[in-house]
Amino acid sequence: MKICFLGDAGSIHTRRWIEFFRDTGNEVHLISFRKADINGVKLYYMGDSINIDSDGGNKQYLKKIFKIKNIIKQINPDLINAHYLTSYGFIGSIVKGKIPFVVSTWGTDILVTPKKNKVYKLLTEYVLKKCDLVTSDSDYMSEEIIKLKADKNKVLTVPMGVSLSDINIENIKEEREKIFLSMRTLCENSNIECILDAFKRVLEKYNDSKLIITNSGSSEKQILNYIKELRIEDRVDFKGFINRDQLFELLNNGLTFVSIPTSDSTSVTLLESMISGSFPIVSDLPANREWIENGVNGLILDEFDSKELSKLMIRTIEDKELIESSRKLNKKIIKERAIWEDNMNMVINSYKAILK
Repeated sequence: MKICFLGDAGSIHTRRWIEFFRDTGNEVHLISFRKADINGVKLYYMGDSINIDSDGGNKQYLKKIFKIKNIIKQINPDLINAHYLTSYGFIGSIVKGKIPFVVSTWGTDILVTPKKNKVYKLLTEYVLKKCDLVTSDSDYMSEEIIKLKADKNKVLTVPMGVSLSDINIENIKEEREKIFLSMRTLCENSNIECILDAFKRVLEKYNDSKLIITNSGSSEKQILNYIKELRIEDRVDFKGFINRDQLFELLNNGLTFVSIPTSDSTSVTLLESMISGSFPIVSDLPANREWIENGVNGLILDEFDSKELSKLMIRTIEDKELIESSRKLNKKIIKERAIWEDNMNMVINSYKAILK
């Protein structure tokens, strides 16, 4: 297949998706408003340092519509696959012409943005009507997509999953230091300040604990200032963006993975923590409950309360029996339901079905 992707070239998840199609023998092109080098992929950079906001709020990209349309005409792809509905998906719905069109949704574009106002809801419904296929990474998000008037027969639920090369972890480290991991984007939705407040409480009982924060985002400066305000700089290690090797090194050594977003679909990093033996604490969301049973293979935070979160974090230090049993179960769950290559082969088969 010759596929033209529309998406953020700097996003690790978008790149991973594109590289899979590249590695399975497809001709891959990418149109993006961010510049990045991806081996074996022809990148068309739209320039002008245009930043597409996560909710599609930056309308400057509409000025590039005619340029994008001409590029697609030159490529003449078999299929267009846009990633993130309310930005690249909207562009794709305008420029696709008669070319089969797939939108890959990522969470906020379905679970948050359409609920902001009527305009965003109508935009979302419009793009969904233009799709030949919509991919979703959780049953919960698929249900929300159908509520937005998508044809249920055109919705494919497929978690991104964990690569086979990543799950060859036969010797999971059993004894771990008191290391907590926060690996979500630094933004309001991730509730990082709640994690910091809870961690400070943990330090009152276990002063040798450590919190590692990765990633970046709109709240980075605010978060770094708050760490200083709490006077816990010596126990918090902020690493910013990390590569996949660094990611798995942290997950293979961390005791507890803490992810408490207000809204989310299936988190790839949650699945990666499960296979790596880092015990998950997650917020009470439908997508999280598709993977985590409270008190069995993880802990679920009922409300965004730092005192309650600190109790869960302390439990992961003290309840060694729970930690040990969860590691075996989580590895089994991922092997059965979330192997990246198996799930992406479902996507390829769906694309081929569209072309027939």
